[in-house]
Amino acid sequence: MKIPYVISTNTREAYRTSKTMNNSPGEATRKVIAEDFEWDDGVTPPPLTYFAALHLSRIFHRINPLDKVLQKDVNMLMDLFPANIPLRCSVPLIRDEQYWKRSFYFKFPSRIELGVTFWKGKFLSACLQDYLENANPDLFLEDEATELATLVSPYIYFLGLNQLQIVHQPEPPIPKESVVEDTCPFSVEKVYDHIPLEPVLARLYNLEEISLVFGINNVQDGYLTRYFEFSPADCESLCRGLKDLRHLKIFRINRSNLDCLKVKIILQHLVEMETIEELDFNHCKIGDYGMNALGGFISIHTNVKRVRVANNRFKSVQGIAYALQMNPAAPIELLDFSLNPMSIECATMFAAAFVRCKVKPQTLIVNSCGFYEVSAEKMAGLLSLNRGLTRVDMAANDFSGEAEATLIRALEQNRVILRVDLRRTKISEATQARVNELLQRNKLLLGEEREPSEEIPPLYLGEPEYLIWEYNPNNPDYIPGRYPERVPEV
Repeated sequence: MKIPYVISTNTREAYRTSKTMNNSPGEATRKVIAEDFEWDDGVTPPPLTYFAALHLSRIFHRINPLDKVLQKDVNMLMDLFPANIPLRCSVPLIRDEQYWKRSFYFKFPSRIELGVTFWKGKFLSACLQDYLENANPDLFLEDEATELATLVSPYIYFLGLNQLQIVHQPEPPIPKESVVEDTCPFSVEKVYDHIPLEPVLARLYNLEEISLVFGINNVQDGYLTRYFEFSPADCESLCRGLKDLRHLKIFRINRSNLDCLKVKIILQHLVEMETIEELDFNHCKIGDYGMNALGGFISIHTNVKRVRVANNRFKSVQGIAYALQMNPAAPIELLDFSLNPMSIECATMFAAAFVRCKVKPQTLIVNSCGFYEVSAEKMAGLLSLNRGLTRVDMAANDFSGEAEATLIRALEQNRVILRVDLRRTKISEATQARVNELLQRNKLLLGEEREPSEEIPPLYLGEPEYLIWEYNPNNPDYIPGRYPERVPEV
């Protein structure tokens, strides 16, 4: 039994006999110390099997003894094998997780990983990541990259690239007296291409999550704007590589120059992949045109659940709002619009959409979106009519004044909401206490059949058109929950 791996270090330390107990009269004379697993170190010579295993570990690239020796000897070999065995020799034959953990920290000593259950996949994913992040696009060997991807593909479920090198920018020709040429540096076409991802991604048939950053880390004094650009050709290559991935669930591009044109190209390809569950385009440059394309994606895709577009450049959410009102095919659960400054028109569109949504989404995140006064009142008021949201994050907005009263009035009518993040919203302690009280009330109602509240008569529960009849994107003066008097029709 391999004590250091089967029994964790923390467990051994917890049950270790204290120094005070070891020095006591009853323990000091004890000759057999069962809890000391290293009692024979430096006392007895190692067995011959150890020397045989030591020699076999040095010639593993020529002789593979793993299928010919006993399991206890295999365990010994795993501890003796060097951590830098070539992947073409180790990947098909070695399955021991402790060996791959040792190899990971040997090759990447500065990385700290927690909660890893599959070290072989983690190590091979890190190797592929290291290769692609440092590959020179001008000298990229497609056959070599394809061979590596094919070798590690059965074990990789996640691929994350934190940087990608960019091609060398062509320079204008050197002026010559005998030749008439355009030597102006501004006449040379700018190129923003990276290594082609298609031949690599096409082999990773088990991939479930991909995370990309088109940029370069640690540029220091050599910073250039073009290092963080990427071309539509990169998008096309990326999408062709994703075409045959049947298990991809999460697609993420962060901190990149992803604009409307590029996001449209990507969404046109991803809409055909029914396995996609999450789109993450945080910290990019998506504008209104790209948001309309994203709204269309939500309308027709049948599986996407989470959409994150924090810190982009759009000024309108009309496409997303329209998609939510039209009962989209996607079982959308979460929308994250944080760090996007939004006007009163955006708040109006949001409220117009969410007072009409019955089931989806369940989570809305609008942290630090610049809501204040009327726009904040609208965002708070939508909770009075919406019965699908269970979590709303509105931190770092201004909900003081009338919005504070509207928020309390809305939560008193809402029996579904379970969490509201109101940090740094300038509300009073009394308001926060009342909010906590109402949320606790809703948590106690979980699992119970909710009766119609007094604020919304039973006659009007089936008439959402009445509740929002004058609330539309063209009426920015109306606050959700303040509906007019009406005589019930018999």
